[in-house]
Amino acid sequence: MTVSDNYYIDAVVVRGESKTHSVSINQKTEDGLSFEPFDLSDYYIRFRVLGSATLDALVLIEKNITQVSDENEEGIITDASNGQFQFHITAEDTNTLGTGKFPISIEVMDADTEEPVFTLTEGGYQGEFNKLQVVEC
Repeated sequence: MTVSDNYYIDAVVVRGESKTHSVSINQKTEDGLSFEPFDLSDYYIRFRVLGSATLDALVLIEKNITQVSDENEEGIITDASNGQFQFHITAEDTNTLGTGKFPISIEVMDADTEEPVFTLTEGGYQGEFNKLQVVEC
């Protein structure tokens, strides 16, 4: 995934199974003509699965992803200087959620202040929300 005007995350996982999803964050260069990796060294990722696509949505699952977090529970920043991280959905997460489509929120958080710097999932493509789909196999 590249941070741009038209990005969209549609992550799919089978109920009762675990799955890891990889993300790369890139930002526009100063001249605006190309992209470069966003350095995550001073940040962590807050990943949330929401009950609805509204500002006051109930948070169903929340994971804080760092360079040292448990990659088999939360996920992990795999290459901070190149803006790469993974979020992990456990089998227990899928069983808690059940089948369906769930809006997700992925925010880059300042590691010192714990304040959001920006969100990767603001808006959506053609009115769709960024989502996690739990399906039956």
